[in-house]
Amino acid sequence: MAASCLLKRWCSTAATVTTKGTRWERLVNSRAGVWCRSLLSDYKEACREAVLGAWERPLKASVYFGLLGGMYVCYYTNPDDASFETSLLETSNRLALLSPWIRSGTSDGHVQTLVKLRNEGRLRYASLGVASLTYYTDYDSESSLYEARCSAISVPWSALKKRVLDIGFAGRWWVLDHKMKDFDINEEEFKHLPPALVATDPPSPQITERNEKLHQESWKAVVMEDESSELDGIQKDMDTPVKGIESNTIYKAQTS
Repeated sequence: MAASCLLKRWCSTAATVTTKGTRWERLVNSRAGVWCRSLLSDYKEACREAVLGAWERPLKASVYFGLLGGMYVCYYTNPDDASFETSLLETSNRLALLSPWIRSGTSDGHVQTLVKLRNEGRLRYASLGVASLTYYTDYDSESSLYEARCSAISVPWSALKKRVLDIGFAGRWWVLDHKMKDFDINEEEFKHLPPALVATDPPSPQITERNEKLHQESWKAVVMEDESSELDGIQKDMDTPVKGIESNTIYKAQTS
């Protein structure tokens, strides 16, 4: 009996001793505190090993840092759906300023297709982190048709590559920019020309130098000669034959 009472008293005393201390010390010595300290110790050791590895192999470390930096730049400059719509409207306005007779058929057809899909609500945007995709679907996202809502008959992801319209990377939409190349040149106008006239070669250095000289001479001031001197010269030329005729007439009269 006495032994059990002594044991209880000792246990209560030990409990009171362990509960003493500040709240921060109790938090540090708790299970959560021990786990956090071990986690920080692991991260510290991993960072130390990474620094030592980069010091021992600088080329490998530079390649890894370059890849990480490139991925961050691609992620930061990844275009979104708003930038695609802005680019589409800008290109559409640029084409609208041109006459249909000088518009490129390739550029106009591609932009008109994108505008039609946008108006129908069939354009979709998907972000891959470092790049983006723009593709089209068969129905509007707000359509309530059974074909548009049933997942069993929807288009599989394997057919996505056939529906991709543009690829966004490094702040640009590459397909749209490629289609807008030479958008103010109508290829149909030159389709019936012979190959010698369709294909143009760059000028030679001699021709380029001659054209530059002609261009520089075209900027020079025009020098006007005195009109009185020109009239005097013309008068002298006209008087010379008259004087010759008069002398011949006088000579014939004397001899006769």
